[in-house]
Amino acid sequence: MNLSVPNSLPSPLPDCASYQNLVAGQVLFHHRDSAEYIFALEVGRIQLVRYTCDGNMVVFQIVRATESFAESALFTELYHCNAIVEVPSRVIRYPKTIVGEVLQNNPDLALNFLRRQDRKSQSLKKLLELRSIRSARDRILQYLLFSAYPGETRVVFDRTYKDIATELGLSSETLYRNLSELERLGFIARRGREIELSIPET
Repeated sequence: MNLSVPNSLPSPLPDCASYQNLVAGQVLFHHRDSAEYIFALEVGRIQLVRYTCDGNMVVFQIVRATESFAESALFTELYHCNAIVEVPSRVIRYPKTIVGEVLQNNPDLALNFLRRQDRKSQSLKKLLELRSIRSARDRILQYLLFSAYPGETRVVFDRTYKDIATELGLSSETLYRNLSELERLGFIARRGREIELSIPET
């Protein structure tokens, strides 16, 4: 079930879809706001984040175009995170009550919906695995390996290195220092936001 294409969805979802344009830095919803909608991102990029008690931001999902998010609203009264717009974006909103009714009445769509949630769960597990790596250099190197498509050695980022550092739970200075070290050791070659991996055979 691709919520980013309303016309592909069963009735009444296309008729109840509404659109919202967002600017960079805007907060689409806050942690503990009333959870009334499920969203799909038509264009742009959005961070889903939480804040620790000392004010540090923890990123647990980067939403990109065609992806849906805030599906947990189906099962809760409040949003569990903040949705912060990274670049100018446009979202499609669906009332969660209507989405729930459609899923109940369409078992095949419900199964597809569950598969999509499982893929998100796997991505979150990878992120948690990364953050459990104590060495900043090893964490960054593993992140690059995760980011490369299977069989490829080139990674092209659509986000700034500062954003990537936040996602990894590192300071920008730590990220830049370790990227320079990895480049010096011959593990990577950098050109702007493009990184070529050269991992020795073990």
